[in-house]
Amino acid sequence: MNKQNKLAIVIPYYKIDFFEKTIQSIASQSNKNFALYIGNDASSENPLPIIKKHFTPEKYHYFEYTNNLGGKNLALQWERVLENVKEDWFQILGDDDTISENFVEEFYKNLHTAEDKSISVIKFSHQWINDRDEILEDFNYPFKEISATDFFIKKYNNEIRSSLSENIFKRSFYLQYKFEKLPLAWGSDDLAILSFSDFKKILYVNSTKVKVRISEASISGSESNLEEKLKADHELKRILIIKYADRFNYQFIDSVIESYLYHCYIKNYNLDARIIFYYLRKLKPIKFLKALKQIYYIRKKHAS
Repeated sequence: MNKQNKLAIVIPYYKIDFFEKTIQSIASQSNKNFALYIGNDASSENPLPIIKKHFTPEKYHYFEYTNNLGGKNLALQWERVLENVKEDWFQILGDDDTISENFVEEFYKNLHTAEDKSISVIKFSHQWINDRDEILEDFNYPFKEISATDFFIKKYNNEIRSSLSENIFKRSFYLQYKFEKLPLAWGSDDLAILSFSDFKKILYVNSTKVKVRISEASISGSESNLEEKLKADHELKRILIIKYADRFNYQFIDSVIESYLYHCYIKNYNLDARIIFYYLRKLKPIKFLKALKQIYYIRKKHAS
C-alpha cells in the first residue's frame, strides 16, 4: 500500500447480488491512491472470488467475521471494520453501491480545501439507481459548503436527500463521536454527518457521482421494515434533543419535541421525559408546563 494514502474505502459486505459492480467501480478509479477494506459480516456468499478477480492481494484488506453484527445493528459492523483503518479519511460504501471513475481523484482535488478550512466531512453528489442500474433520481445541490446544522435541518424536512455512501469522513472525528446505534442504522448516517463535522461546515463536491442502489433488497428500498424505520426516526429525535439541541435554533428543536411527544402518544413509543428540560434551559416555563401536561396524558393513556 502507498504510505501516502489519505483515503480508505470501506465495504461492510453481506449481499453478493451487486457486489461485483461495486468492486469494478473501485478497481476502475483513475487515481489508485486509496486503501480498500472489506469486512465480511458472516455472509453465506463468499465474495473473495470477485475481489481476487479485480485486485491483487496487496491491494486490499479482507476480514472474514464468524458472527453477524449487521443483523443486530449495521453500525456495529461498520465500526468493526473501521477498527482496522489507519488512513486519515474514510468512506463507507454499500456493497451494492458504486462510485464514478473520478471519485478518488476528486477527493484529492478537494482535500486541500477541506484541510485548509478545518472541514472534516466531504459530501459528494449522488444518484439513486434501481436493480437494473437505471437512474431513479439525480441529486445535485447548488451549495459548495453548508453548515452541518443547516444540512441536518434540510434533511429532516426532506428538502435534500442523503445517505451514507456519498460521504467521506475524517477518521479522528469518527473516533471522537462514533456512530449512534439506531434501529437498522436508519438515521445513523445523518447524526454522523452532524457530529463528525464537529458541527462546522460540510464541503459539497458535485464533480463526481456516487450511485446508491434502491431496491427491495436494500434497507432504503424495502417496505417491509417501515415500522422499524419509524422507531429509528423517533430515537433520532430523542438523541437530537438530549445531546445536540443547543446546537440548533429554538424553533427547530421546539418542532422536534412536539413531534416526539405526538408520536409517543399516538404510536405508544418509548418516552424519555428528559427532553422537556430543554424548555427550562431556554427559559420557556410555559412551554415546559405544557409539555409536562402532555407527558402526564401520554403516561395515563399507556397505563390504561
